[in-house]
Formats: sequence, structure tokens, C-alpha cells
Amino acid sequence: MRNRSLLLIWFILFLSTNHIAGQEHEKNVQEFLPLKKKVYSFTKLDFITSEGEFDESICTLLIPDLIEDSPPFVAIYYKRDNSEWFTESLYRKRLRFNFKDGVLKLDQSNFWDWFEIAEIKIVVIY
Repeated sequence: MRNRSLLLIWFILFLSTNHIAGQEHEKNVQEFLPLKKKVYSFTKLDFITSEGEFDESICTLLIPDLIEDSPPFVAIYYKRDNSEWFTESLYRKRLRFNFKDGVLKLDQSNFWDWFEIAEIKIVVIY
């Protein structure tokens, strides 16, 4: 019986600690709201030049209200012909980019198989 009482007391302490930590987490999340999201959509006509080369202009995104002290979340989604959407993280797990003064610059290496892609979507959350 004594072991059950100790176990019950430990369980109650554990729950109350998690509840307090959960409240603190909610408080921290509220400080950063609202987040902004931008989605850039490109088809083959947009990211392949008339010469058949990759058009690097899609690597530079102008986002004037992007704050330099707060790194954005960036995801790139790809779609091949007759295929489902997939993301780079399935392959290399790391997206390369830098940002400064309202300009987000994606490294061209993020588009390593661009010649096989039909559509590209770039999602930026900041």
C-alpha cells in the first residue's frame, strides 16, 4: 500500500510539473505570433530558360519584411510529371540558404535534379 501511495504522489508531481512547463511553452509560442507564410510556385516555363538551362532567378526571393534576427523556415517541394509532391528533406535533410536585408538567397544546389522536375513550390514561414 505504501508503494502505491508513493507512486501516486510521484505521478501527481510529474503531472503538475508537465502542466506548468506546458503553460510556459504556450506563453513562449504566443510571443512569436503571428507568423507569415509566403508560397512561390514555379512551372518548367519559370525555372528553365529558353536555352534549356536552370534559371537562377528563382533562387532569389525578395521578402522586405523578413527580419534578419529571426531565421525563416524554408521548404522546397518538387513535383515530377505523373508523380506526387515530395520535399528535399527526403533526400538530403538540409536546405541551403542565406538571408539579409529582405532578400532570401537559395543555393542552386537545392535544385539538383531540376531537369526532371515539372513544378517547384518554395514555402517560407517567418
